[in-house]
Amino acid sequence: MDMTIHNDNIIGIVGGMGPKAGLNLFDKILKHTDAATDQDHISVILASLPKYIIDRTQFLEGETDINPAINIAKIIRKLENSGANIIGLACNTSYAPEIYNTIKQELKVIKSQIKLVHMPVETCRYLTENYPDFSKIGLMTTNGTYKSGLYKKLLENLGYNVILPDNEFQDNVIHRLIYDEEMGLKAYPDTKREEQNKLLAHAMEFFKKHKAEAIIIGCTELSILMNEQYIENILIIDPAEILAMKLVKEARKSKTEKQKSIS
Repeated sequence: MDMTIHNDNIIGIVGGMGPKAGLNLFDKILKHTDAATDQDHISVILASLPKYIIDRTQFLEGETDINPAINIAKIIRKLENSGANIIGLACNTSYAPEIYNTIKQELKVIKSQIKLVHMPVETCRYLTENYPDFSKIGLMTTNGTYKSGLYKKLLENLGYNVILPDNEFQDNVIHRLIYDEEMGLKAYPDTKREEQNKLLAHAMEFFKKHKAEAIIIGCTELSILMNEQYIENILIIDPAEILAMKLVKEARKSKTEKQKSIS
């Protein structure tokens, strides 16, 4: 069957980096889309190819020499060939410079024309624009993002006091909450387990003790668990939510009138 569609702005999601990462981002795109009918919604293509993307934290910690950026760039190319022209990566750790810069280099080599939205940059911009009086910002991330200093550098450049746990707490509480194969969020994304709740409570005690005004949950698995606006009277800032809003904004910009045929 042959159909003709307007050459509109199409969002491409690189999922597969966390069991529900892509789906979670897609759901938030729907949430932030002003639409009264099916046809009012934005065109979105989700590519979830987990077995082809090496774990980002394993790469950043030196456990593998394979940079996940190579296959992420290939997936972006597949999305672009399918019509997507605005891309969001549904994984905070994939924006670590060691990965993200290689993705950009690979896309430059193939002369890609896509717009790649930078989730951590947009998150920090959102924070400064909406909460200008805040000064103490906590971070909950994977070990990969933690050790890359991705959010820490962005926030400190904006003048924030960044609240981070020490290496032991990070490894045994926050990273374990995400990665533990017996109870972590990657292994059990659908059910809140007792041990998950205990580790989350322990983490919140730490940030409350250090008087964090907001916490950036820099991992898409945490986005699924910590879906309240406030926990322990601390504002929860979800980068996946902010990425979704930015993708919708970009997709709603003026569209070309040229038509494309797809068979």
